[in-house]
Amino acid sequence: MKRICLTLSIILVFLLSACNANNEADVSSYGMDVAKAQEITVVSADTAEIIKTITATRDIEAFASALDLNSWKLKSLPDNPAVIGSFHLAQEETLRQGQTDNDGELYEVAVITLYDGSLVRFELRSLDMSFEVSEAAADYLREYFE
Repeated sequence: MKRICLTLSIILVFLLSACNANNEADVSSYGMDVAKAQEITVVSADTAEIIKTITATRDIEAFASALDLNSWKLKSLPDNPAVIGSFHLAQEETLRQGQTDNDGELYEVAVITLYDGSLVRFELRSLDMSFEVSEAAADYLREYFE
């Protein structure tokens, strides 16, 4: 009987550990998705006007690198956080089998919203999470709104 209880306990611990590991957010895996953007639109929170549009591949790759996604840590946003601005990432629709060309239209694929306190909200596909980012990444993003 003790052996059965011990075996069941070990299996239960293993299963619970595996479930918890799958719930951890690893936003760093989305770095390539960010770098695939063909356009990043910087939008002011105050006026909702477009401050800047980034389209050069080199600049988009630098943006993705400066985000330092490996350092992002899950963190809940406080009530009514002060929004600094947002970054809207867009790209052409993926070619499907039988298609030879896109229509050239860009579609929004992700939004990164910057808040005071080195916090961001990251919306990508069905992923909608908030993070604390490194001070360097927050400073880099904040520069777009100064």
